Amino acid sequence: MSSLLVLAEFVQSSALNELPEERRDRVRSHLIDTLGAMKAGLRLKEGISAGKFAAHDGSRHAAIAAACAAARCTEVDDIHLSSCTTPGSVVIPVALALAASRDLRTWKEFLAAVTAGYEVMIRIGYAINGPAILGKKVWPTFFAASLGAAAVASRVFQLDIRQTASALATALTFSAGTAAPARSEESSRWLSLGVAAANGVMAASAARSGIAGPEDLLERYAARIAGVSISRKRLLQNLGDTFLFDEIGMKPYPIARQALAAVEGVREMMTHERIKAPDLEKIVIGVPDAQRWVIDHPELPSTRMESIVSVQYQIALQIVAPEGRLAISGGRPFLNDAMRTVMAKILVKHAPDLEKYYPAAWPAKVEIRAKGRRFRGEVLHPHGDAKDPLDWSECSAKFIALGGPAAVIEQVRDLKPKGVMPRLWEALHS
Repeated sequence: MSSLLVLAEFVQSSALNELPEERRDRVRSHLIDTLGAMKAGLRLKEGISAGKFAAHDGSRHAAIAAACAAARCTEVDDIHLSSCTTPGSVVIPVALALAASRDLRTWKEFLAAVTAGYEVMIRIGYAINGPAILGKKVWPTFFAASLGAAAVASRVFQLDIRQTASALATALTFSAGTAAPARSEESSRWLSLGVAAANGVMAASAARSGIAGPEDLLERYAARIAGVSISRKRLLQNLGDTFLFDEIGMKPYPIARQALAAVEGVREMMTHERIKAPDLEKIVIGVPDAQRWVIDHPELPSTRMESIVSVQYQIALQIVAPEGRLAISGGRPFLNDAMRTVMAKILVKHAPDLEKYYPAAWPAKVEIRAKGRRFRGEVLHPHGDAKDPLDWSECSAKFIALGGPAAVIEQVRDLKPKGVMPRLWEALHS
């Protein structure tokens, strides 16, 4: 049986109708987390521009593209480490859009479709070795977006196995690795991701109309799409028995996930040792090399995205103005003399002994020199990681802090599988 037929059988599996309680609770938490990211993103220039595009176009596919763009541009959405994908920003906006058009009516259908989408999207990122390929300028989430969206839509449209395999094949042909860099608020990067997701939905619609994609696509092209190698073993390993979705984590605030362990390590150490900013002499951060090249930016940031990927900036913000860490706003980053002083004291270096943990974990070593002493620590799983997850109350508080309406929390909290879905799409855009 071809790889895509096996994947299609999973997408349409009746087992997804009866999720274990723990997995259902995870979906609930990721739903409210992504809704918060979408709401916050709609206030950013990138999200506002995407919304204008959707309004001018007027189609459901443009609305999906804009919603995905809004969620992803915040850098506060969920992330799976060993695939290096951020599936919530694709899967949940697609499912919500289909629910808004009445293709999805019950929580039971929603849970099954979202779980299928998450698992397929994570697995394709894992199959292309997302963390390694990111260093080659291939964006794993962008590569996986069409396939993940097609999995959601195929489940929602109740396609048969062969139609689903066709939809997945067509979606996979849309996969691309390179998007515009996020250097400015006018970048097309985020909308490109949304368009990829909308293409996945169209692939499922096409399959429903009788348009066939080659279900043996991976075998026919030796498991290479757009120049990217796809491991069929990784893609299908323990499919249906092991859910990579269970390994996904969240970010407590907007930050490059590669920096989170370092930032949380500094915060915890300074709190525990009662170290104040004037006491600091030097902060030394050690991380795996793949993390270092993403987050080591000692120069002062001039854009929001530059501040998010700079571990120096993020540590300084945590020390000088921790109340601003969840702020989602455009314009120039917050900088004052205290921030500049702290940033100048931070050194990032390679920690070879942490390489053994990567990419299952994205760890950091922290050394703080203060008051004539040295304090050392190591963080493997910062709060928000799948092994130290945010609980429901923390997800709810984050949602409110990001501007989400309290009524949505009430609608999502109980998540009764047999209950009819509320109109979350309209509530979010009101």
